[in-house]
Amino acid sequence: MTLRSYLYAPGNRPELFAKAVNSGADGVILDLEDSVLPDEKTAAIQHVVDYLADRETSPTDPQIWVRVNNRPGLLEDELVALAGLARLTGISLPKVEGAAVLDRVNQLLPERVGVLALIESAIGVTVVAQIANHHRVHRLGLGEADLIADLKMSPSPERVELMPIRVSLVVASAAARVDQPVGPAFLDVRDQHGLEHSCKQLRRLGFGGRSAVHPKQVEVINRAFTPTESEIEQAEGLIRSLAGSSERESAVFVDSHGMMVDEAVVRSARHILDVATRLGQRERGMSD
Repeated sequence: MTLRSYLYAPGNRPELFAKAVNSGADGVILDLEDSVLPDEKTAAIQHVVDYLADRETSPTDPQIWVRVNNRPGLLEDELVALAGLARLTGISLPKVEGAAVLDRVNQLLPERVGVLALIESAIGVTVVAQIANHHRVHRLGLGEADLIADLKMSPSPERVELMPIRVSLVVASAAARVDQPVGPAFLDVRDQHGLEHSCKQLRRLGFGGRSAVHPKQVEVINRAFTPTESEIEQAEGLIRSLAGSSERESAVFVDSHGMMVDEAVVRSARHILDVATRLGQRERGMSD
């Protein structure tokens, strides 16, 4: 399954869990970290464990992830509490800065539990390739609020100052052959236009989805990271053109729109069709 949206729900607010599950998000992250006050963390992990142990699931339910606390003592206790929960898809691991914490996760969580490794510090950025290549990491995520504070930045609304870091996550993910990274949360929940523009920018950079902090952001995020009908039709046409190129003297040719087409161009088309297939927009094998 392709996860375009991850909606956060505070772990100390169990009355919000079902609402998050029914929001339309591809994934729900029950949060034990930033949204939970220190004196409520014990209650929060118990709420999360109780919910995952008791809830009934259906094939249309979103994946359930839990953002744990990357702090000595808290991390181990939370991982032990979560380890036996069959309904847990994975953990969101904040402030990853190297392999040591991932090795600890590997010791305490079964292999079936995924790991979304969040890059949220200068150190994390410098070792992002090492993190992406750890065998327990399924996907990278970018936490820009913490990162901006660590770098002492004052970025513009377009966040152009963060573009090199964003691209570094895309490059590290592609090199490690893990899923496209998850973009940072858009904090102004009232600005739907700004959210849409930001999502399109992230998708152009090579991100595959992003986090959401409010249910009304989910629809915009899902739409932005879903191939359009026009993109699907164009991709299928390119692949058909490449198949027909076997009758030509060269595999490089100009299509009906005047665009040069070769195998590298078609690789991008295949990616669009793969995403569309995983999202149920087309049947597997069509024009592949």
